[in-house]
Amino acid sequence: MNDKRVSLSKDDVMLIFVAGLASYMDAALLVSLGVALPIWTKYLTLNSWMVGLISTLLTVAVAIGSFIGGWLSDKFGRVTVFNADIFFVAVGSFIIAISSNVTILLIGVIIAGLASGADLPTSLAVISERMTKEVYGRAISSTQMFWTVGILLSQFIGFLTATRGMGSPAALFGWIGLVALINWCVRVFSKKFRTIETTLAVEVQNETHSVSKPKKYHVNDLLKHRNILISIVLLTIFYLFWNLPANTWGSFVNYFLVTVDNRSQAYSTVIALIANIACLISNFFYFKVSDTKWRYPVMYGGLLVGLIAFLTAGIFSSYWQAFTLAYICYSATNTLWGEALYKIWTQSFYPVDARASLTGFSYGVVRALTALFSLITPTLMGYSPKMLLWIMAGCTLVSGLCAIIIVQHRDKFKATDLENEQVESE
Repeated sequence: MNDKRVSLSKDDVMLIFVAGLASYMDAALLVSLGVALPIWTKYLTLNSWMVGLISTLLTVAVAIGSFIGGWLSDKFGRVTVFNADIFFVAVGSFIIAISSNVTILLIGVIIAGLASGADLPTSLAVISERMTKEVYGRAISSTQMFWTVGILLSQFIGFLTATRGMGSPAALFGWIGLVALINWCVRVFSKKFRTIETTLAVEVQNETHSVSKPKKYHVNDLLKHRNILISIVLLTIFYLFWNLPANTWGSFVNYFLVTVDNRSQAYSTVIALIANIACLISNFFYFKVSDTKWRYPVMYGGLLVGLIAFLTAGIFSSYWQAFTLAYICYSATNTLWGEALYKIWTQSFYPVDARASLTGFSYGVVRALTALFSLITPTLMGYSPKMLLWIMAGCTLVSGLCAIIIVQHRDKFKATDLENEQVESE
């Protein structure tokens, strides 16, 4: 990290925009499902366990997709897998949009989740291996803006269609399918974009004097390196306990406000919209500081606000006003200490040709465990909202402690020495 400002080129921005839409899809699918859950509950007559199952199925599919997609992209080529993934996001989203029964809905959720999960670690690897160290933080953290826009736009569409019944899920997922289809067309048919992909990769290789021939890494061999093993464990724990609150409120904030706090569907979408506008603003702020010495002081500030927000919500859990305020404060600061940092660290600590596999592995573990929690979340909300909020506070504390440890020892985790090794798979 340094304070020297190097501007992103037009080609950098183009690549980040096209690849960053993977983060948009990830958030949009998750939040659109959360917006649609109260509607499906009413029109498809779902009980709390079925609500949890649908959300869990999406998260499990994303987890499996991350495991498989990261490995496939390192084995068969990141660009090839990168292009295929987004097509199936479109297919799955369109199926969800037209679903009129639970069976079709579940099929769409599985397809979209698998493809979205595979696309995220692949897209990060595509970006990171084409960026210089001067713009690294901004390039990776900018994908978090897409993630936030995915939340924001989904909540906005949900608000506009709140009174449309089953037309609301159709609009939410039809839009995701359309964006994914357009993105796929650009990735596959745009000669300009394919030229940018190739040119940026060559420029980075020339600047770093790296060998252009891809190296073969076996995940099991890499995990024998102590620093890599410790870093992936810490990063996975850090991201897991950050992701549990983020996923819970991304998927269930509408459900919580409507079914637990007895607010209207319109109210819940408005509050989520306000919260995520605040989140988007903080994303722009983080983009400015992500490559500077202020990255970690900002992290500490975001952690403190997030922890206070959940503690306050837990203490005053019987007041829906307290939860509303706490949710807005949490949403406005969680990007300062969460997934953007996780993405930067995963792309900094691992060898170039193993980033997708290791990130996919870590991401898959987190999403699988998050899926298990999602299964019981609606029932837990109904049983004891206070207990849920205290669990969220505990998750924030654990994630924060891991972040502090990683910051203190981050120089030990960077696998630059492995870049000169050839770890052959057996």
